[in-house]
Amino acid sequence: MDIRERPVTGGRMDHPMNPEAQEGDERKKTRKLRRLEILRFSTGDSFLHRLDPRTKLLAVLTVSIIALLFSSPMVMLLLFLSVLLLAITSGLVSKFLRALTLVLPLFVLVLVLDSLFSKASGGPVYLSFQVGFLHPEVTFAGMIFALSMGFRLLTLAGISFLFIMTTSHDNFVRSLRGLKFPPVLTFSLGYALQSTTSLTEDTRQIMDAQRSRGLELDRGTIIRNREKLVALFIPVTVSLLKRSKTTADAMQARGFRQSMPQTSYKAQVFCRQDLLMGLTLAVLVIFLMIVNWFFPVMR
Repeated sequence: MDIRERPVTGGRMDHPMNPEAQEGDERKKTRKLRRLEILRFSTGDSFLHRLDPRTKLLAVLTVSIIALLFSSPMVMLLLFLSVLLLAITSGLVSKFLRALTLVLPLFVLVLVLDSLFSKASGGPVYLSFQVGFLHPEVTFAGMIFALSMGFRLLTLAGISFLFIMTTSHDNFVRSLRGLKFPPVLTFSLGYALQSTTSLTEDTRQIMDAQRSRGLELDRGTIIRNREKLVALFIPVTVSLLKRSKTTADAMQARGFRQSMPQTSYKAQVFCRQDLLMGLTLAVLVIFLMIVNWFFPVMR
């Protein structure tokens, strides 16, 4: 059948070489590539970029512990706003908000489940029904508690994303060596941080290669594309295994875990901003403990 004889739908030719269709596919492709490249280290000279990686790791642990220990809605809201303030001061607020969209489906799931099966109860009952042995009930206190759990998720994900975006692999490894961590643990943690960028790049290249072979990953939902995703999952897995073998051979060739002590060309040192960040974390912990005292979880 000649191309000129193809049926026309809505004023456009239904042909893969249609410029408008190509433009739409390119926009979808660009959006997906941007999502894959969100979790990358971004160079900068902000307050958070200049911090020692050990200080940033302390901030991650402190914020995570507070988020897991407290359940007060006010505490969770203030803690999330503190993380958002760090993103604003680092000049990464746009990238930070895009990164949070990666956990948006899980955020919605947490809101729904914690609203229906909440640990907190009180106030007006908006919905109540029986499903077998389950008794879902939506109350005002339950919705507030669900919102608190949602902010907890965003806080845990946000502080981790900021650490990845503002911490380079080399500085992180040097800081762990400064803490006298075992070489195996130092390399493992540093390589895990670096692998986020490597895995993103490998996935992008594999998606481009499969797309050039006619595999349409940009159309349809995940459920409909479950068979197509196998064509993406298997090459990514093979790439990871191949990268692991290459890394292992390179480590062995460089005498990893030999008796000679490891040295660094540049040592990580604490500065004034690290002391300021430590004091800020201490004040934040005390302040949130006071807030949790006056605004406990609704029961």
